[in-house]
Amino acid sequence: MNAKLQKNIMKQNIFKKIVALAIFCFVVLGFYSCGDDLDGCGLTVVVTDTQGHRIQGANITIGVDQGGVIGEGNTIKRESVSDKNGEAYFFFDNEAIFTIYATILSDDGFSYREGKSTVQLKYDQMITKEVIIP
Repeated sequence: MNAKLQKNIMKQNIFKKIVALAIFCFVVLGFYSCGDDLDGCGLTVVVTDTQGHRIQGANITIGVDQGGVIGEGNTIKRESVSDKNGEAYFFFDNEAIFTIYATILSDDGFSYREGKSTVQLKYDQMITKEVIIP
């Protein structure tokens, strides 16, 4: 009986050590995989009207402004359309200062309304920038 008791105690100790090791591994891997490093620059553009209502379907162009024209020559240019929350998401490899244009077709169906803003991207940061379309 004494031998059986010792075997049970040994099994319990081994089981406790395995469980402790498994928990330790999950915690370490969890911290490793959930790092905040973006390895670049993230940007969320939020398009709103003058009353703060978010605008879905706005065309968004981001790049280096060269006299009102974005993306001419060898410059960086990204385009997207705002989602149902009035947001669009971008990612860049390096820090930069960009101009953001947001346009949407006016209610008359013939002209466009446009908003403009400037953003400075920072490495390993996610920046949110609002563009207001009057």
